[in-house]
Amino acid sequence: MKEKLKAGSRMRIFVDSSTLIALAKISELGILKDIFGKISITTVVREEVLIADFPETAVLNTAMDEWIAVINYEGDASKLRRYGLGLGEGSLLLAARREDRLVLDDANARKFAESKGLRFIGLIGLLVAAVKKKKLKREKVTEVPNKLARSDFRISSDLLLWAKEEIERVS
Repeated sequence: MKEKLKAGSRMRIFVDSSTLIALAKISELGILKDIFGKISITTVVREEVLIADFPETAVLNTAMDEWIAVINYEGDASKLRRYGLGLGEGSLLLAARREDRLVLDDANARKFAESKGLRFIGLIGLLVAAVKKKKLKREKVTEVPNKLARSDFRISSDLLLWAKEEIERVS
């Protein structure tokens, strides 16, 4: 069931650092643009992903100039460390409103989001859902979970197998 947005409200899609870095490392950052058109991150997430020594920094910088909105937030993200959250995740959770959606892979961040009534999905679930909803072609996404598994992105073999099976089922 879709929630109706209040007049003047717009749903924003917030994406965590690990998702951005993982997709940039495997040259698949554009998938987020294909699915959502535009995404949002906080100033803290921007700082986390724009580390000068990494090859993906240039790709992320370009995306921030074009389709990734960087927003400020209110509150002290460091106070959320007691819940096991990093500063980036904390800043996203402080910035998010009930009508927004989050892409989060960290278990603590998901628990905290759920406790606040916020909706979220993980990167692998997002890929599967995008194929099922015809936002991405199956052929484009088929190799992405494998690329992620070969990178330093943490993905269990069960989740990898599930994603492959679900993507292959889509006609």
